[in-house]
Amino acid sequence: MRLSKRLKRIAAKVEHDAIVYDVGCDHALLSCYLVKENIAKKVYAGDNKAGPLRSAAANIEASGLKDKVIPILADGLKKAPEDVDTVIIAGMGFNTLKSILDETDVRRFKRFIVQINHQVSELRAYISDHGYRIIDEEVVFDGFYYEIIVFDPTDGEKLSDLEIAYGPILLARKDEVFIDYLKDRKRKLANILKNHDDTAIKEEIEKIRKIIE
Repeated sequence: MRLSKRLKRIAAKVEHDAIVYDVGCDHALLSCYLVKENIAKKVYAGDNKAGPLRSAAANIEASGLKDKVIPILADGLKKAPEDVDTVIIAGMGFNTLKSILDETDVRRFKRFIVQINHQVSELRAYISDHGYRIIDEEVVFDGFYYEIIVFDPTDGEKLSDLEIAYGPILLARKDEVFIDYLKDRKRKLANILKNHDDTAIKEEIEKIRKIIE
């Protein structure tokens, strides 16, 4: 079963024998992969649209996994079964993710693996403000740069402004992909600066320069 690099790195964040709820599962490719590769014990593939869920159910059936990958028509985590310990929310916008978390008793779950396409600093601020704890982060390049954040809803320390902007674990680890991502962002900001003399952009470029060095 072929997965994108982004989804494979999300799968790598799932603990062995986890029971997963894949929110917005689309065609359930990730859900099936987690069971096929013996990563998850069971996966609930949730989606709020009947069409994609029918496609998901067909893929699950074709993969011979209907006993271990269970499709659920539901909005967010409203119908998450009691045995779920890990939640995956990937490919959504921040506001959608926030609404899902706001209407959920997040402390009933052990681990959240989230990947949003924009407003990642807002997500970290949300995590920090709610006292949750970031336990892993990774930048993945898969045509675009994606940031994956893993957090658990236990008592976490307040993040600094720099950690909210760039990630506490990413800043500590400073791996090659993260540095490439920062260089790419610095180039884009420098291009904007050519046409707009903006103090905030200059300050961010300087922050990125210091992190890279």
